[in-house]
Formats: sequence, C-alpha cells, structure tokens
Amino acid sequence: MIPVHSYLKDHHFEGKIILPAVEVLQRLAGSVRSYRSDAYVRCMQLASFDRFLYITENSHEIKACQELEVYESGRIVSKLVTTGKIKGSAMTRTKIHAAVSFMPVEENIAEPPMDLASTRDGVFYRVSPRKLYSDLVPFGPSFQNIRDDLLLSERGAVARVYAADHPAPMEPLGSPFPLDGAMHAACAWGQRFHHFVAFPVGFAKRLIIKPTVTGETYSCMILPIQGNGESLKFDIWIHDATGNLREEIKGVIMRDVFGGRIRPPDWIVYKRTAGIDH
Repeated sequence: MIPVHSYLKDHHFEGKIILPAVEVLQRLAGSVRSYRSDAYVRCMQLASFDRFLYITENSHEIKACQELEVYESGRIVSKLVTTGKIKGSAMTRTKIHAAVSFMPVEENIAEPPMDLASTRDGVFYRVSPRKLYSDLVPFGPSFQNIRDDLLLSERGAVARVYAADHPAPMEPLGSPFPLDGAMHAACAWGQRFHHFVAFPVGFAKRLIIKPTVTGETYSCMILPIQGNGESLKFDIWIHDATGNLREEIKGVIMRDVFGGRIRPPDWIVYKRTAGIDH
C-alpha cells in the first residue's frame, strides 16, 4: 500500500491526480532495500513508466505492490504493479505501471558540456514560475518547485529547483522534488521548441552521487539530445549550491502521451519568420 498524503493531490493533469514518476522510483528503490538492506540502489537503468497510476480524490492509500526480479549479475528489477477486475467480468487484470533496473556498481560520471554549463550567461527566453505553472505545467503549489525564472534556449534549459518540505519519502534516493522540477523544465523546453506537451516515460540511466536534501535549492541543466514530432530525449544534471554534482540522468525520454490533443499556448511557441526569431 502507498499512503496518499494531501500534497500528492497537487500533482494533477486534466482533473486527474497522478502518482509522480519520481515517487514511483522512490517506492521501487525502497522495495529493493526491504528485500536486501545492503543493496546499492543509487544506480538505475532502463526505467519505464508505462502507465499513469491515478489517485482518486478521496483515496487514503493506493493498492499497489512491488515485484522483484533478481539476477546472478547483481541486477535487481523492481516493478510497480496493480490488479483490478475487468469491467463486467469476474476476471482480474494485472497492470505494470513502472519498472527499473537497480545495478550493483556505479557508472562513470559525465559532466555537462561546457557550452551548456555556461549558458546562464547567454541569450535565453525567460519563463516566470507563475507562467510556467499556470500555463505550461499546471500542477498545484506542492509541485511548483521551480522558484526563479526558467531559462530556455535551443541548446537547453537551466533552472533552480527547490526540494520542498512535504511528507514524501526521502529514503533511499533523497528528495524527489528536484528531479521532478527538472522534468517541468524539460516539458517547457519541448513546448517551446518542438510545439507539443511531453511527459516522462522512461530513462536510460540515473546515477545519484549524493541524495538531495529537503529545504535546499539546486541547479539543474537540461540538454536536449534527440527530438521528433512525438518524443524528446534529454540528459539532465542536478548540482548543489556549491557546484557539486548530485544527480546525473541520461537518456530521459519524454513523449506526447496525449496524442496531440493537448497543445502548448501560443505565447511559448518559438517561431521563425523571415529570418526573425520570436
């Protein structure tokens, strides 16, 4: 069972409350630690978020379980699973909402490219937190953790993200809110430069060097590495106030899960007209 605290109800879209992917990862890591207390869970690979896990308005808990697959290599795959009756039938159906592989050794760390690291001094399109959360990522206050202007350029995005003080699980991966805020920045970048609304559906690798801490503010850098009319791929780095790298997330896949039904507002869309950028 997953307890439903009131802050989770701010993570909504089109009137439906959705369990955040970053909290799903926290639960999956926790299941591995429950199975083996010495398991290394800060190196993840091949994450997939295949189905939203919706939360009903008056729910106090989510009936879900974690299934583990253990391999001789040391890799442990954790899956978030729900079961329910098929409508109009006595039969039950199992749904896998997410899965991730936890690896026994750390991967090599790749710092962000210098041109991205220095883009804060370059030319950006600025999006205020108010406009971001009213028009682009319409989540409630508990998930509005980009606190300063979001900076967008064709090369990437830069944002300051806050590790909010809510009763979200902090162990074993650290605060889920900085990475969640980084996803908001990536979503806004996709709306500006690719003209569609994309949600995270997986990533290739995530390495946590040192877990983020509640109450602290972090800098995140988002580098687009691939994009087409349906999906985008990013690398993300999260640094602390002293410039130390805390998380590296490679190959984050974000996709238009709405089939083009949800469109960005006109004001964010980047246009070129007769050689003039808008």
